[in-house]
Amino acid sequence: MRKFISLLLALVCMMSITAFATETAAPAATEEAFTATGPYVLTSAGQSADFQMVKAMLKMNKVENYTEDALLTPETMPEEVGAIIIVIGGSSKGLGAAGIDADQELVRLENVVKYATEKEIPIIAMHIGGAARRGELSDKFIEPIIAAAKAAIVVEEANTTDKLFDTLGEKYGVPMTYIAKKSDGAAALKEILK
Repeated sequence: MRKFISLLLALVCMMSITAFATETAAPAATEEAFTATGPYVLTSAGQSADFQMVKAMLKMNKVENYTEDALLTPETMPEEVGAIIIVIGGSSKGLGAAGIDADQELVRLENVVKYATEKEIPIIAMHIGGAARRGELSDKFIEPIIAAAKAAIVVEEANTTDKLFDTLGEKYGVPMTYIAKKSDGAAALKEILK
Protein backbone atom coordinates (compact mmCIF):
# COMPACT_ATOMS: atom_id res chain seq x y z
CA MET A 1 0.00 0.00 0.00
CA ARG A 2 2.87 2.33 0.84
CA LYS A 3 4.41 1.83 -2.59
CA PHE A 4 1.08 2.54 -4.22
CA ILE A 5 0.68 5.84 -2.29
CA SER A 6 4.29 6.84 -3.10
CA LEU A 7 3.72 6.06 -6.76
CA LEU A 8 0.43 8.00 -6.74
CA LEU A 9 2.10 11.01 -5.08
CA ALA A 10 4.95 10.94 -7.59
CA LEU A 11 2.44 10.79 -10.46
CA VAL A 12 0.42 13.72 -9.05
CA CYS A 13 3.62 15.70 -8.53
CA MET A 14 4.75 15.09 -12.15
CA MET A 15 1.32 16.09 -13.47
CA SER A 16 1.44 19.30 -11.41
CA ILE A 17 4.90 20.17 -12.77
CA THR A 18 3.74 19.50 -16.34
CA ALA A 19 0.61 21.61 -15.86
CA PHE A 20 2.67 24.45 -14.33
CA ALA A 21 5.17 24.34 -17.20
CA THR A 22 2.34 24.46 -19.72
CA GLU A 23 0.66 27.39 -17.98
CA THR A 24 3.86 29.40 -17.64
CA ALA A 25 5.10 28.81 -21.18
CA ALA A 26 5.77 32.00 -23.11
CA PRO A 27 2.56 33.30 -24.70
CA ALA A 28 2.28 33.03 -28.45
CA ALA A 29 3.45 36.15 -30.23
CA THR A 30 0.50 38.36 -31.07
CA GLU A 31 0.54 40.33 -34.26
CA GLU A 32 1.12 44.01 -33.61
CA ALA A 33 -1.28 46.55 -35.03
CA PHE A 34 -0.09 48.10 -38.27
CA THR A 35 1.37 51.59 -38.03
CA ALA A 36 2.83 53.81 -40.74
CA THR A 37 5.28 56.66 -40.80
CA GLY A 38 5.25 59.61 -43.17
CA PRO A 39 5.56 61.35 -45.36
CA TYR A 40 2.05 60.40 -46.48
CA VAL A 41 0.26 60.81 -49.78
CA LEU A 42 -3.52 61.18 -49.80
CA THR A 43 -5.46 60.15 -52.89
CA SER A 44 -8.95 59.12 -53.94
CA ALA A 45 -10.46 55.96 -55.36
CA GLY A 46 -13.61 57.17 -57.07
CA GLN A 47 -13.30 60.96 -56.61
CA SER A 48 -15.95 61.34 -53.89
CA ALA A 49 -16.06 64.23 -51.41
CA ASP A 50 -14.90 61.78 -48.71
CA PHE A 51 -11.38 62.63 -49.89
CA GLN A 52 -11.84 66.15 -48.49
CA MET A 53 -13.15 64.71 -45.20
CA VAL A 54 -10.00 62.62 -44.73
CA LYS A 55 -7.89 65.66 -45.58
CA ALA A 56 -9.69 67.47 -42.72
CA MET A 57 -8.95 64.48 -40.42
CA LEU A 58 -5.23 64.76 -41.19
CA LYS A 59 -5.33 68.45 -40.27
CA MET A 60 -7.32 67.65 -37.11
CA ASN A 61 -4.57 65.19 -36.13
CA LYS A 62 -1.93 67.87 -36.89
CA VAL A 63 -0.35 65.68 -39.57
CA GLU A 64 1.81 68.02 -41.59
CA ASN A 65 4.05 65.68 -43.55
CA TYR A 66 1.57 64.79 -46.28
CA THR A 67 0.70 65.78 -49.81
CA GLU A 68 -2.62 65.38 -51.54
CA ASP A 69 -3.33 64.40 -55.10
CA ALA A 70 -6.82 63.11 -55.92
CA LEU A 71 -5.50 61.98 -59.32
CA LEU A 72 -2.21 60.51 -58.09
CA THR A 73 -0.20 58.46 -60.60
CA PRO A 74 3.24 56.85 -60.37
CA GLU A 75 4.53 59.80 -62.41
CA THR A 76 3.21 62.38 -59.93
CA MET A 77 4.23 60.40 -56.83
CA PRO A 78 6.48 62.40 -54.49
CA GLU A 79 10.05 61.16 -54.13
CA GLU A 80 9.69 60.38 -50.42
CA VAL A 81 6.61 58.36 -49.47
CA GLY A 82 6.09 56.46 -46.22
CA ALA A 83 2.48 55.41 -46.90
CA ILE A 84 -0.38 56.09 -49.29
CA ILE A 85 -3.84 56.77 -47.88
CA ILE A 86 -6.53 55.89 -50.42
CA VAL A 87 -10.07 57.12 -49.76
CA ILE A 88 -12.59 54.79 -51.42
CA GLY A 89 -15.90 56.16 -52.64
CA GLY A 90 -17.24 56.57 -56.14
CA SER A 91 -18.96 59.75 -57.26
CA SER A 92 -20.12 60.23 -60.84
CA LYS A 93 -20.11 63.99 -60.21
CA GLY A 94 -16.54 63.85 -58.86
CA LEU A 95 -15.33 61.70 -61.74
CA GLY A 96 -16.98 64.08 -64.21
CA ALA A 97 -15.33 67.09 -62.58
CA ALA A 98 -11.97 65.31 -62.82
CA GLY A 99 -12.62 64.64 -66.52
CA ILE A 100 -12.37 60.85 -66.24
CA ASP A 101 -14.72 57.88 -66.15
CA ALA A 102 -14.78 54.91 -63.75
CA ASP A 103 -12.69 52.71 -66.05
CA GLN A 104 -9.95 55.33 -66.35
CA GLU A 105 -10.01 55.73 -62.57
CA LEU A 106 -9.56 51.97 -62.14
CA VAL A 107 -6.57 51.93 -64.50
CA ARG A 108 -5.01 54.85 -62.58
CA LEU A 109 -5.51 53.03 -59.28
CA GLU A 110 -4.08 49.78 -60.66
CA ASN A 111 -0.95 51.71 -61.65
CA VAL A 112 -0.68 53.33 -58.20
CA VAL A 113 -1.13 49.95 -56.46
CA LYS A 114 1.45 48.32 -58.74
CA TYR A 115 3.94 51.13 -58.01
CA ALA A 116 3.30 50.91 -54.26
CA THR A 117 3.79 47.14 -54.32
CA GLU A 118 7.06 47.39 -56.26
CA LYS A 119 8.40 50.11 -53.95
CA GLU A 120 7.03 48.39 -50.81
CA ILE A 121 4.98 51.45 -49.87
CA PRO A 122 2.11 50.48 -47.55
CA ILE A 123 -1.45 51.45 -48.47
CA ILE A 124 -4.04 52.49 -45.90
CA ALA A 125 -7.59 52.15 -47.22
CA MET A 126 -10.44 54.30 -45.91
CA HIS A 127 -14.15 53.91 -46.69
CA ILE A 128 -15.94 56.50 -44.58
CA GLY A 129 -19.04 57.15 -46.69
CA GLY A 130 -21.08 54.35 -45.11
CA ALA A 131 -24.01 52.80 -46.97
CA ALA A 132 -24.36 55.93 -49.12
CA ARG A 133 -20.98 55.13 -50.71
CA ARG A 134 -21.89 51.56 -51.60
CA GLY A 135 -23.42 50.55 -54.89
CA GLU A 136 -22.30 49.69 -58.39
CA LEU A 137 -19.98 52.67 -58.87
CA SER A 138 -18.26 52.67 -55.46
CA ASP A 139 -18.08 48.90 -55.12
CA LYS A 140 -15.84 48.48 -58.17
CA PHE A 141 -13.11 50.46 -56.35
CA ILE A 142 -13.35 48.59 -53.05
CA GLU A 143 -11.77 45.19 -53.75
CA PRO A 144 -8.68 46.36 -55.70
CA ILE A 145 -7.76 48.79 -52.91
CA ILE A 146 -8.55 46.50 -49.97
CA ALA A 147 -6.57 43.71 -51.66
CA ALA A 148 -3.45 45.90 -51.63
CA ALA A 149 -3.95 47.54 -48.22
CA LYS A 150 -2.05 46.90 -45.01
CA ALA A 151 -4.95 48.28 -42.96
CA ALA A 152 -8.46 49.62 -43.55
CA ILE A 153 -10.74 52.01 -41.71
CA VAL A 154 -14.40 51.50 -42.56
CA VAL A 155 -17.66 53.03 -41.33
CA GLU A 156 -19.46 49.97 -39.99
CA GLU A 157 -22.72 50.77 -41.79
CA ALA A 158 -20.98 50.07 -45.14
CA ASN A 159 -20.41 46.47 -44.05
CA THR A 160 -23.71 45.53 -42.39
CA THR A 161 -25.84 44.40 -45.32
CA ASP A 162 -23.47 42.06 -47.16
CA LYS A 163 -20.34 41.85 -44.93
CA LEU A 164 -18.21 42.77 -47.98
CA PHE A 165 -15.42 44.29 -45.91
CA ASP A 166 -15.37 41.31 -43.53
CA THR A 167 -15.10 38.99 -46.52
CA LEU A 168 -12.35 40.99 -48.24
CA GLY A 169 -10.43 41.50 -45.00
CA GLU A 170 -10.38 37.75 -44.45
CA LYS A 171 -9.59 36.98 -48.10
CA TYR A 172 -6.59 39.34 -48.27
CA GLY A 173 -5.51 39.29 -44.62
CA VAL A 174 -6.24 42.98 -44.11
CA PRO A 175 -7.05 44.15 -40.57
CA MET A 176 -10.30 46.14 -40.52
CA THR A 177 -10.97 48.95 -38.08
CA TYR A 178 -14.70 49.59 -37.99
CA ILE A 179 -15.93 52.96 -36.81
CA ALA A 180 -19.48 53.94 -35.85
CA LYS A 181 -19.55 57.17 -37.82
CA LYS A 182 -17.47 59.18 -40.27
CA SER A 183 -16.22 61.60 -37.62
CA ASP A 184 -14.62 58.70 -35.70
CA GLY A 185 -12.18 58.31 -38.59
CA ALA A 186 -9.78 60.91 -37.21
CA ALA A 187 -9.14 58.94 -34.02
CA ALA A 188 -8.80 55.66 -35.95
CA LEU A 189 -6.34 57.28 -38.34
CA LYS A 190 -4.34 58.70 -35.45
CA GLU A 191 -3.74 55.14 -34.18
CA ILE A 192 -2.13 54.18 -37.49
CA LEU A 193 -0.11 57.28 -38.36
CA LYS A 194 2.95 57.42 -36.11
